[in-house]
Amino acid sequence: MVGAAARDVPRRATLHSVAAAAGVSHQTVSNVLNAPDRVRPETRARVLQAINAVGYRPDEAGRALARRSSRLVSFHVGVERHDRVSMLDDFARALARVGDAHGYRLVLDVAGRDDAEQIASFEDLTARRAVDGVVIPATHVGDRRPGWLTAHGVPVVAFGRPWHEPAAPHSWVDVDGRHGMRLVAEHLVAAGHTRVAYVGPPPDGGMEDDRMAGLVDGLRDHGVVHDPRLVLPVADPDALRDRLPAFLDAGRPTALVCRDDSFAFEAVQVLAGRPGRQVEDVTVTGFDDSRLARVVRPGLTSVAQPLDQVAELIWSSLVAQIEGRAQQPLQRLIRPRLVVRPTP
Repeated sequence: MVGAAARDVPRRATLHSVAAAAGVSHQTVSNVLNAPDRVRPETRARVLQAINAVGYRPDEAGRALARRSSRLVSFHVGVERHDRVSMLDDFARALARVGDAHGYRLVLDVAGRDDAEQIASFEDLTARRAVDGVVIPATHVGDRRPGWLTAHGVPVVAFGRPWHEPAAPHSWVDVDGRHGMRLVAEHLVAAGHTRVAYVGPPPDGGMEDDRMAGLVDGLRDHGVVHDPRLVLPVADPDALRDRLPAFLDAGRPTALVCRDDSFAFEAVQVLAGRPGRQVEDVTVTGFDDSRLARVVRPGLTSVAQPLDQVAELIWSSLVAQIEGRAQQPLQRLIRPRLVVRPTP
């Protein structure tokens, strides 16, 4: 009976059984799992399909001990910030999906209210070898985190430029917000708008300036001089409930360009609560093309960030750093696209 039972137990899939199913060498399978950038995309896809077909599961504990690797990467967001709340979920999902294909998992780290406290969290994580690297999902002027991680030999990629230090040596990927706002300006001018207002946080010497400058430049390129009085600086989207009505009455803009979808969503709610048909008469645009942009009514035109492409670039750099193959830091600025949705 014992012998029969043993014969009924399915054999565990191995590297060699995956190789046989995919028609490749076992070294190719190993490369797909540990260094996927070394394998051609079509071969990598065939091997991944074979892994699923035979039910192969790598011995992560053994691999981690052999390589002194946790196969975990910290996704360090700190405390909640309004400037990223509208797209952070979509970005985290894209990053987790691509990371899983590389054999890594994300660990969400919310420690720290400022750079100093977040760096203290990095010190703890790296001292315990709890993670192999760090992804920073947003940067700001004077950001100390990428520099500290780089100086301490921790693999890191930031989603966002080093605004205060263009020549910083760490890897980063960013979306060209200035170009995105130029696309918004072109779209609005083509629709007949000349009184275009900007709504978002005050200037910060970095991203906030960059996005507003893109709108102003884009309007000028199409023959419209932006009225500097048509700027509503608000750090928090919730503040629009109190400040936007008076701003609309004073400036009479026909379009509101919002720095992201969370500001745009709140602006639409304020317009919907005003008398008349202002929600239809004032065009609102956002940035990020997040879920908010896809559910709000009327439709919200928004700048779409190519998050899957960003995630692929981040992981390619991060894995190369972790495995000691990185030569030059990856520093890439990607252009977004405008998603136009019809309004009533």
